[in-house]
Amino acid sequence: MTERQEFRGGVNVVRRHGDVVHRPASPATPAIHRLLRHLHDHGFHGAPEPRGFDSEGNEIVTFLDGEVPDALTPDLRTREFLTSAATLLRRLHDASVTFRPLPDDHWLVPVRQPAEVMCHGDAAQYNCVVKGGRAVGFIDFDCAHPGPRSWDVAYAVYRFGPLQGPDNPESFGTPQEQGRRVADFCRAYGPEVGAEVVDVVPDRLQALIDFMRDQAGQGNEAFQRHIAEGHAELYAADIRYVRAHHDILRAAFEPS
Repeated sequence: MTERQEFRGGVNVVRRHGDVVHRPASPATPAIHRLLRHLHDHGFHGAPEPRGFDSEGNEIVTFLDGEVPDALTPDLRTREFLTSAATLLRRLHDASVTFRPLPDDHWLVPVRQPAEVMCHGDAAQYNCVVKGGRAVGFIDFDCAHPGPRSWDVAYAVYRFGPLQGPDNPESFGTPQEQGRRVADFCRAYGPEVGAEVVDVVPDRLQALIDFMRDQAGQGNEAFQRHIAEGHAELYAADIRYVRAHHDILRAAFEPS
C-alpha cells in the first residue's frame, strides 16, 4: 500500500504519496526545479529531485527520508549536528556555483549581490532532514535565490546558533555559548565565511521582516497570520539582541 502523509508547514500544506511529495507551486517553481536538477547533476543529493507537476498544478519532488525537527531539541544541540548542517550547506552552495539563472527567472525573494551562489533562503532546522543525529538534506527551496554565501549562512547561524534573545522560546545558551556555536558552524562551513557573518544577521532578519510584511500586504494569509502572532516583533527583538551582544559574539571567532 502506498504511504500517504500530510505535512503542515508555516506556509504550505504538502502531501506525501510514497516516494514523492506534492507541494503547491509558485511562479518561482520552474526556476527552482532547474536549480534542483542542477544540484543533483553536480553531485549534491541532499535536496529533493524534481518530478514535474500533477494534474492540479502542484509541483512534485522526491521525498527525503528522515526526521525534520520543528526546533533544536536538546538531543540536536550537539556539535555533530551543528557542523553537519554547516558542511551540508557548503556542499549545496558549491554545487550551485555553476548554475546560471535565466533573465526571466522569477524568485520569490530579491536577488542579493554579489550573487556568488544559489542561496537556499530558509536554511533552518525545520527545513533540515536528520538521520542518526546528522543533517543529511535540506527541503523547501521556495525562497531560493542568487546571493552571497554569507547571506545564507547568516540565517542558518541565526537558527542553528541560535542567535536569539532569551524572550525567544527557541533560544538557548548564553551569548558566549551562542558565539562559540556560530564560530563552530562557520569553521565547518569553510574560510569563505567568518566573524563578519555576525554583522550580516541583523540585515538578514530585517529583510525577512520586510518580506513578511510585503507578502501580508499582497493578501498572503499565512504571512498575515505570522505577523498577527507576533513573528515580526520577535525577529525585531532578536535584531536588537544580536546588535547588543555583537562584540561578545565576534570574540568567539578569536583564537583562544
